[in-house]
Amino acid sequence: MQTDVIGLRADTAFSSIMVGLMMAAYYLGYCAGPMLGHLVIGRVGHHATIGICVVMAAGAILLQPFFVTVPAWIALRVVSGFALSLCYVAIESWIHGSVTNLLRGRVFSIYMCVQIIGMTLAQWLLYLAGAESVGPFVLSAGLFLLAALPILVAYRTHPSDVPPRPLNIAKLFRYSPLGATATVFAGLSWAILFTFGPVCAKRLGFDVSGVGLFMALAVGSGGLLQLPAGWLSDVIGRRHVIALLLGAGAVAGVFGMIASSRTTILVAIALEGAAVFPIYAVAAAQVNDCISQAARVAAAAGLVLLFGLGSLLGPVLCGWVMAWFGTDAFFALMAGTMTAGFALTLALGRDPVEPVRAIEVGPHP
Repeated sequence: MQTDVIGLRADTAFSSIMVGLMMAAYYLGYCAGPMLGHLVIGRVGHHATIGICVVMAAGAILLQPFFVTVPAWIALRVVSGFALSLCYVAIESWIHGSVTNLLRGRVFSIYMCVQIIGMTLAQWLLYLAGAESVGPFVLSAGLFLLAALPILVAYRTHPSDVPPRPLNIAKLFRYSPLGATATVFAGLSWAILFTFGPVCAKRLGFDVSGVGLFMALAVGSGGLLQLPAGWLSDVIGRRHVIALLLGAGAVAGVFGMIASSRTTILVAIALEGAAVFPIYAVAAAQVNDCISQAARVAAAAGLVLLFGLGSLLGPVLCGWVMAWFGTDAFFALMAGTMTAGFALTLALGRDPVEPVRAIEVGPHP
């Protein structure tokens, strides 16, 4: 919800290039969080890390409507990105440390599906108040605070007690070049769709409720495909599913470029979302197939960092492309991004190990 509200408000207050820079600031903070992930979680634990991070994120979004300037929004977006990325590291390392390789794709897809259901429902909250009011910002902050409640309920359950060990990006690419590369493209395409999807819909003539429908179709279709993609990756292998999703995203982008009516535009964005949103879950499962329990936190941090680096480029690139070539460049950029990812996936071939086997990163504790 906060991404939609910020995007709509920013489009009325700033230029396309400034919107791109401001949106990219979120991913700058997002990239900083994982660098401290294994240190923070190793010291204070998963529960406390998640609780602190959602409070920080709530404070950042709550302040934004009161300081509508580019410098203030850039700073607050950096804080928000930092808090949420560190939160994701704690959550995702907790999940991957609790499942086996044979079920990893399905279990992590359930996590992503639940997240996407929340994102889909959030699009309809735009009906409650216009983007120009303070209400949506306050509601977003309240939803962040509610996110801490499940952690209180789960306080007696414990993630793995294996001490976190470092795992740098170079090793992540060495152990799983396919999973690491797909994660970058997942972040790039995800960020383009989320940050400039609402802007694109607005410029195509959709009103606030139409923007909500546009984004709800994108996110909702991604949620529907999440579980089948995870199950299929457990059955036929991650590489085939990643390539299938990237190829489908390229085709959907081309369809969006030639779409001329409201209905065909909505169909195009639904197809694009269905291809984009499941990629990260399958890529993350592929990486975690290839590492030991001790490296789960560091691997989660590395994945969030790679996702953030891809996401950092997305808004800047899309803002520049749309400023030069117009609104139609949104779908063209999505098509080009997914095509490049598809080509790299085919070029990389198989990862060094089979999905059901795990190589160890360092000796067992």
